[in-house]
Amino acid sequence: MDNNQWQNDLHHFRERGFGQPLGIGNKPCFLVVDVIKGFTDPAMPLGADLSRQIEVINRLLTAVHEKNLPVIFTTIAYEENMGDSGIWLKKMGGLKTLKFGTDAVQLDPRLHYKKGDIILNKKYASAFFGTDLISRLNVNGIDTVIVTGCTTSGCVRATVVDALQYGYRPIVVKDAVGDRSLASHDQSLFDMEQKYADVLNASELIKDIHSYTTIS
Repeated sequence: MDNNQWQNDLHHFRERGFGQPLGIGNKPCFLVVDVIKGFTDPAMPLGADLSRQIEVINRLLTAVHEKNLPVIFTTIAYEENMGDSGIWLKKMGGLKTLKFGTDAVQLDPRLHYKKGDIILNKKYASAFFGTDLISRLNVNGIDTVIVTGCTTSGCVRATVVDALQYGYRPIVVKDAVGDRSLASHDQSLFDMEQKYADVLNASELIKDIHSYTTIS
């Protein structure tokens, strides 16, 4: 999408009431979606270079750990026979590289994971589908989900849509999410900002995080 078309679309959407801010609620959590070796190694079938995004995620992790905000990492891992992948495997053959016990499903070692952070395994795109994420959020009184990770057009977007539908405020950090396709990345950020989420730069969000009172 060229800049003129983007501006025209933005004006069209805003004129019709799209893109209203949700804001950050009373208690956010920080979600890192699928920043695992199978997605961050460009040599892997599902991989891309997310070095820049990992650097930004780590800056954010420093801020949220200082405030004792809940941190949840997700991974995708399947049984050896892939029987738990459903028909998704028919659409995305690269899923066969994501099996329990393999290096591909481990968190990228560059991430600043801290003891006490949660690692949640999922089978499909959304971090909510088929997991206990809702229970974890509710028991901690979470009302806002800050979303980072990959891919912008896939698991990030699916998670954001579900978060909104379950009544949480989704915040997407646009320089902390990545995709194999820049076009898909840009279009997905545009769509999410107009329909489902607030989209902020990490620098903006870090200021908001620093303003929070430490959560016990």
